[in-house]
Amino acid sequence: MLDREATRSALQGTKMRIVKIPGIIGRSASPGVSAAVWFILFIALYAVSAAHESTLPARFLLDEAEILGRMESATSFKAFGDSFDNLAWVLNFFGLQSFTISLTGFLVSSFGMFFAIWRSKVSLLSPFEFGVVAFWLINQTMYIGVPSKEIVISILVLLLLFFSSSRAIFPLFAVLAGLITVYFRQYWGITLIATVCLYLAPRGFRRPISLIIFALFVFMVVAFAFEKVLGQSLDFARQSANEWRDAKDVASIIVPFIQGSGIFTNVANAAITLVTFVLPLRLITSGYPMQMLGGVGLFFTFGMVFVRYRPVASLFPSVGGFERLCLCFLVSFVITQAIFEPDYGSFLRHLSPVSPLIMFLALRLRVSPTRGGTATVPDSVPRRR
Repeated sequence: MLDREATRSALQGTKMRIVKIPGIIGRSASPGVSAAVWFILFIALYAVSAAHESTLPARFLLDEAEILGRMESATSFKAFGDSFDNLAWVLNFFGLQSFTISLTGFLVSSFGMFFAIWRSKVSLLSPFEFGVVAFWLINQTMYIGVPSKEIVISILVLLLLFFSSSRAIFPLFAVLAGLITVYFRQYWGITLIATVCLYLAPRGFRRPISLIIFALFVFMVVAFAFEKVLGQSLDFARQSANEWRDAKDVASIIVPFIQGSGIFTNVANAAITLVTFVLPLRLITSGYPMQMLGGVGLFFTFGMVFVRYRPVASLFPSVGGFERLCLCFLVSFVITQAIFEPDYGSFLRHLSPVSPLIMFLALRLRVSPTRGGTATVPDSVPRRR
């Protein structure tokens, strides 16, 4: 059972505390002015979400049309069943319709990001940090502020953040990730297993070089498993999704970087895809404004996490810690997406509901110049002198 102390701590952590943005409105601005800026941003994004059918490109509405169609015929909620049917059944169960689904997705994803910032215990955001937060808030509005499967993950992420200080946070994560695996996205099973292994491993396995080796190891294990169990190659899911698509029609489609077949070729392609997620040059140089903006946002997000994590990698606790769970999940999640994502737009969409966890981690890893360059890490971890 989740302890009451964690719930009380979560409520107290958000009470009457405004995260200021002095680089945007001036260092002498009061918390009230910062709150006004946050409120204006919130209202602007809500307007986009409420009027999404006229403000967003048609490609953002494809999931909505599919879900609303399934809601007319969905009759059951099945383990390892069709994810759209399961989602449609849940939405019908709660009596939600197009507008209320959109409103729910927008509110859950936005509050998830705001709550992640509050739970990180920062008192202010730099202009750079505010820009990254704004990018993900916009991204969430486009992908979760419309009826989509990402709503379910956003709700579970918000729940995780609420109980982030609980001693039962790791079992809670395992249960929630297991539910997503069983009812909505089976490939999350790989993410769950990889996260558990990385979380329980000695701290040396979470250093940057070790994480690269871990990614290659996961690719190899999954490739052999697919070959033996399914009789398929590592990239069969991506090939199936892209079978009827053309790179000319889908600007961000992911195609094999190395031609040929075989386990090692497939692993190499997955590894290169992973690199293009973290260093999204293909998005930045695509020539499409929205794709380029997404690439820039990804680059700065992953860059911020890496730059802040590298100096403190050896300090990450070997036992406990929500920060460690966020790191292990993020690494495992991106590795899994490198196997299955058919295009970079889908990667952005699937990353949107977990972006609050990314921002929480990035802010907790912030380097404070007032402490002589010492990183802000969990209180239980001794800092270098």
